[in-house]
Amino acid sequence: MRPSSGGISIAASTRKLDVDSRISLRYYYRIAENLLKQASIYREEKNLIDLYILLLRFSSLITETIPCHQDYQSSLPKEKAFYKKKLLDTLTELEKLKPVVQNQIEDLNRKQNSRNDYQRHGQQNIYMDSSLEWPPVTKQSSANYSIRQVSGVWQPEPPQTTQKHYETPRDKLLQSKQIENQIRKMSLSVPKPREETLSRHSILGPTGLRGQWQAPAVNRGIQYPSNVDLTPIDLPSLALPAQDGPPTMGKESVSSATNSILEAVLSLDDGQRRPVPEEPCPINIASSVEEPMHLDIYRQPSPPPVLADVQGLIPASSPAIDEMAGPTKSLQDDLVNSGSPLQLHVPIKMMEDFMRLAKANTLKNLETCGVLAGSLKNRKFCITSLIIPKQESTSDSCQTMNEEEIYDFQDKRSLFPLGWIHTHPTQSCFMSSIDLHTHYSYQIMLPEAIAIVMAPTDTTRSHGIFRLSDPGGITVIRNCQQRGFHPHDEPPDGRPIYEHCTHVYMNPSLKFDVVDLR
Repeated sequence: MRPSSGGISIAASTRKLDVDSRISLRYYYRIAENLLKQASIYREEKNLIDLYILLLRFSSLITETIPCHQDYQSSLPKEKAFYKKKLLDTLTELEKLKPVVQNQIEDLNRKQNSRNDYQRHGQQNIYMDSSLEWPPVTKQSSANYSIRQVSGVWQPEPPQTTQKHYETPRDKLLQSKQIENQIRKMSLSVPKPREETLSRHSILGPTGLRGQWQAPAVNRGIQYPSNVDLTPIDLPSLALPAQDGPPTMGKESVSSATNSILEAVLSLDDGQRRPVPEEPCPINIASSVEEPMHLDIYRQPSPPPVLADVQGLIPASSPAIDEMAGPTKSLQDDLVNSGSPLQLHVPIKMMEDFMRLAKANTLKNLETCGVLAGSLKNRKFCITSLIIPKQESTSDSCQTMNEEEIYDFQDKRSLFPLGWIHTHPTQSCFMSSIDLHTHYSYQIMLPEAIAIVMAPTDTTRSHGIFRLSDPGGITVIRNCQQRGFHPHDEPPDGRPIYEHCTHVYMNPSLKFDVVDLR
């Protein structure tokens, strides 16, 4: 499928996974099983585009990646026959899905182009529309149709009519006349400025165009009284009456007060000081009566998940980590940004519970590790299980044991491997070279997999959530043949070898289980 510029690219979402013979062949077959499991969820949710992409990844893994493994020829014939049958079923389904997915992608690309055009020209169109009508008229949105089931078939149901008031041309004419009358009354009540006042405040000077410019006089200026009486003075016209009710003010007093203020402003002195009136503006602040305020209380919805996390986890130049999670990305946005992982939600208390389980090892300066597993729904991964496997630990490393127990637990509950978590008892929060090689196996299993580092003694940040940069960091680790602690070359694309996760959200309402296999 050849997408238009800026559209959805199926090829970019189904890149070939290069084989790494250091990883067992059985592990690649587990990748294939997870792809089929994920595809079955998309099939149930009627998400055909994601289903098509997952089936393409599975077929590429079986036909291009696994046969290149050094142990493929010696693998069991029964295992080969099983996945060969799965491949034939997948290819059959891909042929059926191809025309449907093609139409959906063309439609999404068309919408994407329309949205880009609107973003480029939408603001200009808003200005043009607002200049045509004043006051602006709110357009009525199209009717919403509900769907009901009739004889086993889903049919649109006509919208329910609600009583709304629509303005007629006569109403608009009456409203415009009322506004004109109000403006006319206001204009009649304002006295006209004197001609000398206009000339004196003109930017051309007192004599207009014909006069010559004169320098400002130095003997003129604003003078303030030396003593000001700040005691409140009652204003009868503004004082509140004794009985309940809003304060009233007569029309004559309003007009006289307005005219006196306007005449004083428009006449404007010529720079000479005038005597200060003994009674300044008599606004009585002290005599104002405070009335009980009526508040309308609205219940706000509970906050959505927050981008992970965290106290200085990401530098200031990186995307903001404290912003609230907005609406879920659409399928169109994710596919246009091909290669970007889906959202991964992490329970807030999970890291705290893990540190409680690791406390004994942390006091002994020994690392502790755990495996993260979870589910997939509506294109979101959620961590629902924290598995503590049997392990061997040192002060700077941790190795899981009996991995079949972990696989067995995940398979029984149909869980996805979503990453791992481990401690740095006395070190800072970072990913060592051994950590990078360990996380490499998780991320090729699932691109959304994360690595959480807990560093209780780090004063700058107590934890971090990381992943290998893709494809730069993954390529560097795949081509690295060294063991133990060692330096790595920078990826050729200029990005760091690993980075902070931007697809992780801390979810306060997400529940999880803790399974300690030790």
